[in-house]
Amino acid sequence: MMPQARLEPLLLVLAPAAAALLVAAAAIILVLAKGSVDALAQGGAGFLASSEWSPSEEERGSYGVLAPLAGTLVVAGIASAIAAYLAVAVAVYLYEYAPRRAREAVELSLYSMAALPTIVFGMWGLSTAAPIIRQSGLTLLCARGSPTGQSFFTAGLVVGLMIAPYAAAIVSEAYRAVPFTYVEALHSLGARGFERARVLLGMVKGSVLAAALLSFGRAVGETTVVALTVGSAVNMPLCPFEPGHTVSSLIASQFGNAYLYPGMESVLLTAALVMVLGSSASTTLGLKLARAAVRKAQGGEA
Repeated sequence: MMPQARLEPLLLVLAPAAAALLVAAAAIILVLAKGSVDALAQGGAGFLASSEWSPSEEERGSYGVLAPLAGTLVVAGIASAIAAYLAVAVAVYLYEYAPRRAREAVELSLYSMAALPTIVFGMWGLSTAAPIIRQSGLTLLCARGSPTGQSFFTAGLVVGLMIAPYAAAIVSEAYRAVPFTYVEALHSLGARGFERARVLLGMVKGSVLAAALLSFGRAVGETTVVALTVGSAVNMPLCPFEPGHTVSSLIASQFGNAYLYPGMESVLLTAALVMVLGSSASTTLGLKLARAAVRKAQGGEA
């Protein structure tokens, strides 16, 4: 424990930094809320339930954001499912099957993936994943299948791969936190590999849900990867292999010129506010579940 005399100067340095973060977060919410006033005053929240997107420079156009909101949920759902699945697979492989050197190599690869810029994933998705999906014929399953392979599924796949290292870290931490006495007990009963993993995963299942929720919160706001791979069309996500938009990709493509179209800027700010609140809620719940999962795995109270 640090002496009180040394602790107080440290607090004087750290407290303003923490306060600045809170102020910045509050300022962002305030700016988005203030920008949303015009859209809500003009027609209430009706544009949140409309999928008609018809910009007009002469008069106030129709700016329904239901399709991008639904697209955001679909892409984030696909991404979080892929990330959670890979997280479980990585945790089981690392702690049940992988020799020490292989474990170190996999962990190093995960750290390297986590450090890659999002633009790299976006370029890979556009140049590699999208053509593969197009050539596979999956887009033919949809009435408006993407001719380029850019689609809700492509975006969700690439985002899921991008955030998988973070999800894997959460599940692996909980898996590693299980007391060794439980592992020894399973070993003495003859449980090996999958049998032991199934029992241990049951003890840390909360971490899997936490990883999925945190991945969902992260995927909701992803912009660069999604803008390059989703297809940029205002379509309801009736089929995952159709092109579309998410809120973040719509903002990225439209916000720069929104001032030319009466009412568009306020609508986009409102959509951004909804996205931020949804992402924050998912992330907060995921963090609580992650902490509870680690405590439970360690034998404490959840």
